[in-house]
Amino acid sequence: MNSDIIVADFRKNNEEILTDFDKDSFCESWTENEMWNLEFKVTLTNKNSHCYSILDYESSVFYKGQEFIVKQLSHDAEGRTLSKNVNAPHIYYTCQDGWQENEISGNYTLAQCLTHIFKSDSRGFTWEIIDPENMLEKVQQENFGNKNYLTLIDQLLDDYGVVVIPDNKHLVFKPREIYGERTEDFIRYRYNTDEVSFDIDTLSLKTKIKGYGKVDSNGNNYFSPITYTSPEAEKWGIRWQESISDERYTVAGNMQRRLKLELQDFPATTGSVSLKKEYDCEKGDYVLFIYEPLNIDYDVQIVAYKKYPFSLKVTEITLSNNKKSIVSIMAQLAKAMKGAK
Repeated sequence: MNSDIIVADFRKNNEEILTDFDKDSFCESWTENEMWNLEFKVTLTNKNSHCYSILDYESSVFYKGQEFIVKQLSHDAEGRTLSKNVNAPHIYYTCQDGWQENEISGNYTLAQCLTHIFKSDSRGFTWEIIDPENMLEKVQQENFGNKNYLTLIDQLLDDYGVVVIPDNKHLVFKPREIYGERTEDFIRYRYNTDEVSFDIDTLSLKTKIKGYGKVDSNGNNYFSPITYTSPEAEKWGIRWQESISDERYTVAGNMQRRLKLELQDFPATTGSVSLKKEYDCEKGDYVLFIYEPLNIDYDVQIVAYKKYPFSLKVTEITLSNNKKSIVSIMAQLAKAMKGAK
């Protein structure tokens, strides 16, 4: 894919290839369901004067086929040398400028909720749901609406357990179970990393869980309580996780899938890594994590990264197999890194 960076003004009347920018400063940052943006610094020269003037608030930056919108811009001056520091979030985040005033309440699918959000949208957003095994259940919504699009989408990410992968203004939603690719890459603690900070937590390690579904008006269960025991019980023994009781479930097989998803049957692992060997990681990739002191090796998923494509800096990645929300993961990691200082 063409790695040229294109800058366009707000009206898209002028476009220029970005030149003479600080290559070491250019960084692509992504955090699952939370953030995707570009940061870089550009200094005014004779070669880039036109491009420099185009680069302003609300101008567009095109990188690897994706559009980012300049939202933060600072100006620096050292003598006659002028420069700009740019922060440009992905265009997906401009959906916060749309507002769905109407509210709905009831038992709805993800598709019905997304249709409600965007039914009067004039900003050009589209969406699709990839759910080949019909994993997504209806969810009881109450007064869903009267908020901006982004806030409503964030609510759906939690309610339905999905991840959103923006492709410009086209939003792809996937159940967390099928999100991400398995790779042949591995992380071995204190072997193939220059900098690593890992938090391994066995307190939340559980191997058995029970789930209860809907009860009808006569007090009868739609199905008998489901108990799921992880194969990891052979290694760690029986450790009960708090039961799930959810009126949305009327089919035993769907509850079985939910239990497998919810059960934290590996030590919860969150880590920040700078690799010696660079590789082009993708959002949600799984890599093998090996930690000899606990004699464990299992897949952990990339939940955040920082890439420096125009410099010698290696990619920084955040990995986790923790089945908490990404906000909890990042808070846990920050706490662990602070305690290690």
